[in-house]
Amino acid sequence: MKHICLALSLAIVLFATSCIGKLGKTQEQDPQPVEKTTPEIVTDLSQDYVTLEESVPTITGEIKNDGLWLTFHKAPIMYLNIVDEYSYRLPEEPVKVEGLKGAPKNFIIADIGQDYNPILCVLTDQGKVQMLGLWNAVATGDVEATEIPMDRIVGFKDGPGGPWEDEDGTVFYEYTTIYGIDAQGGEHEIPVYLLDNDLEYIERMQGADADFKLYLGDDWKMRYIVGYYLSEAVEELQGRFWLISEDWDEMYFRFGYELTTRLEFTGEGVNTTEVNYKGVFDMQCPDFDTRKHIITPIEGIDFANKGMNVPVSFSPGSAIGG
Repeated sequence: MKHICLALSLAIVLFATSCIGKLGKTQEQDPQPVEKTTPEIVTDLSQDYVTLEESVPTITGEIKNDGLWLTFHKAPIMYLNIVDEYSYRLPEEPVKVEGLKGAPKNFIIADIGQDYNPILCVLTDQGKVQMLGLWNAVATGDVEATEIPMDRIVGFKDGPGGPWEDEDGTVFYEYTTIYGIDAQGGEHEIPVYLLDNDLEYIERMQGADADFKLYLGDDWKMRYIVGYYLSEAVEELQGRFWLISEDWDEMYFRFGYELTTRLEFTGEGVNTTEVNYKGVFDMQCPDFDTRKHIITPIEGIDFANKGMNVPVSFSPGSAIGG
C-alpha cells in the first residue's frame, strides 16, 4: 500500500518516518433511571453553559460577525479544579473559535459522559460538523475546532444516552450526550474519543533515545511528534483522526487520519508549513494492566520507523495535550 516517509534529523540520528458506538463511553458509575425527553434543537445565537450554580455561567458562546466567540468565566472553572492558577491558559475576554469550515450557523455546549465535560459542537454554513473539548481548551489555550465525519446534520440537542432495561422493564441511561439531528428528525450521537490520549514509543538508536509520540484528543485532534526522549521535539504534524471500525471484544480499532500542518523546530524558532498526509492505522489494547497500545501503520506514516504493517507497542507517555 501507498505510504509516506518523513525524514527527520535528530542531530546525530536520521529517521524516516473515532466515534460510532461505544468508543467514547469507558467510564462507569451506578446507573439511575432517567426519563428521556425530546428537547428542541438548539438554534440560539448565544448560550450559557453552567455547572454548580445555574444562575452563574461557566462558559458563554455567541455567534456574531460570522464567527463563534467563547467567554470562559475563570472563577467557576477554578472552583471545579479543572486546572490550577498556573495552568489556566485563556484570557478573560472572549476568544474566537478557530478552524471553522465556513461561518457558524448554530452550536451547542453540553456535557458528554458522566460528569461535567463541556463539548462545543458547531454546524457551519458549508454543512460541516465540528467539535472542541472545552476543558482541554482551558488547559492548553487551544480553541481550534475539529471537523468530524457527519453529514446532513441540521442542528443539535443534548439528552441521555446508552439506554438499557432491567428485568422489571425500567429504562436506565448510562451517560449524557449530544445528538446531531438530520432533516428527518433522526438522532446521531456525537462521537468522542476516550481511550488513552498520550502514547509514546522510545528506542535507543545510535546512542540517542528516539522518541515517537502520538496525541489522540477526545475531540479527534491528532498530533505526531518526533524528537529526543525528555528533550526538545524536532518535528510535529497536526491534524485530525476518525474511527473507521471497532471490535470491543478484541479491543481492536481502525482509524483514519489527515495531518495538515507541519512544525519544524530549529535553534532559531519554528517553521510552519501546510502539508497533506492521509493514512490509516490500527490500534489494539490487549493489556489493561500495563495499558499497552499496539499501533500498526496501514497507510500513510510509519510512526515508529519499523515499516508499514508492523505492529509496535506504544505506552502511555508524558502529557502532550492540545
